[in-house]
Amino acid sequence: MVSFVSKFLFTATVTAPTFLSLGLIGVIKDSTNYFRFWDEMLENRIFPTSFEWWGINISFGFTLICLIGIKIFLCKKSSKYKEGKTIQVKSYSNLSLNSAEQVISSIIPWLTIFADELDFMVLFVCIILQCCFIAIASYNNNNYNLLCSIWGYRYYEVYTEENTYILISEKCIRNKNEIKKFVEVTDYSNYTAIQLPCRLSA
Repeated sequence: MVSFVSKFLFTATVTAPTFLSLGLIGVIKDSTNYFRFWDEMLENRIFPTSFEWWGINISFGFTLICLIGIKIFLCKKSSKYKEGKTIQVKSYSNLSLNSAEQVISSIIPWLTIFADELDFMVLFVCIILQCCFIAIASYNNNNYNLLCSIWGYRYYEVYTEENTYILISEKCIRNKNEIKKFVEVTDYSNYTAIQLPCRLSA
């Protein structure tokens, strides 16, 4: 159950930057109506019936929930560091540069920014389908997570005698000897995502 929750959270947060792009595009394309609807709701308590307005705010809300949720989750895991397992690292590599996939998926909605006429409902449905494909592809894989990077976490691939791990760390690792203990975050098909807190001393 814990593994399912953590996998679901990481999968959801992988799609969040794409929804953020969708929301920003919606505001940029029709900022006048967007803020007018907000004014009417706050002043006259008239709830908008515009699909675009709701779609934009759902996108922003989803991104915010994911951003806060992943931070709380990792902080709770980090608090269990003293109960973590020891590890002997043979070597490691930096994975934080492998972010092209997620960055590209976040940029795709921006290709519509110069369109003269854009049906937001069509765009919203297309983004939902795109995020479904991203979610399916990333559910059993430890894809680079852009939201973790926003909070200052770095991704490393760690090699031991027995296995290969993905390390999510707040600290910039410069030496393999700095990696002494870990807390398991979630299991993937070929990797175990682990997290190291800022203080690396045992």
